[in-house]
Amino acid sequence: MSAIASRSESLSRLREHLAVVEGANRLSALGFSVAALDHRLADGGLHAAAVHEFAPAAASLGDDAAATLFIAGAAARFAAAADARVLWVVGRFDLYAPGLEQAGLTPAKVLFAEGRDDKEVLALMEDALRHGGLAAVVGEVRRADMIATRRLQLAAEGGRTPVLLLRRWRRRGVSPLSELSAATTRWRIACAAPRQLR
Repeated sequence: MSAIASRSESLSRLREHLAVVEGANRLSALGFSVAALDHRLADGGLHAAAVHEFAPAAASLGDDAAATLFIAGAAARFAAAADARVLWVVGRFDLYAPGLEQAGLTPAKVLFAEGRDDKEVLALMEDALRHGGLAAVVGEVRRADMIATRRLQLAAEGGRTPVLLLRRWRRRGVSPLSELSAATTRWRIACAAPRQLR
C-alpha cells in the first residue's frame, strides 16, 4: 500500500515539475509594445492560449485588408516569440503573400491550408491547435457560432496556442461580431482616415 502511495506521490511531483517547465517555455501573452493598447488588455497583450476575433469595421476592401494585415502582424510576432510556424486556414485562398511578408509574416514562417467551407476551416483549425507545435493558428470564416468558438477555445487552451480568427462580412449592415462568441478578445479593425499633407 505504501509503495503505491509513494509511486503516486512521485508521479504527482513529476507532473507538477513538467507543468512548471512547460509553462516557463511558453509565452503567456504577447504585447503590442504600445502602452495605450497593452494597458487595456487584461494580460498586457493577446493571451497565448485563447481565441481572439477580428473583423473589418466595414464591408470594404480597405478595412478587410487592414484586418488581414493586423492579424498577419500579430501572427508574425507570435512566430518570432515561439520560433515556430503559423498555420493560416482559409475557405478561399485570396491572400497576398508580399503583403503578409511586409507585415512580418515571411513565407518560411507560415503554412497554408484550405477548407471547402466554414465548418471544414474550423475543424482544420481545431486539429492544428491540438497539435501544440505551432506559434499560432489563423482562420478566416464567415460564420462561427458559440459552440464552434468554445471548441476552439478549449483546443487553444489544451495546445497552449493562440487563435486569431478573422470573421468576414456575410452581408452589409450586420457586423460579423454580432454573433455570440467564446473569444477572449474581439477587435473591429478599420483603416485610419487619410490625413492631408501640407
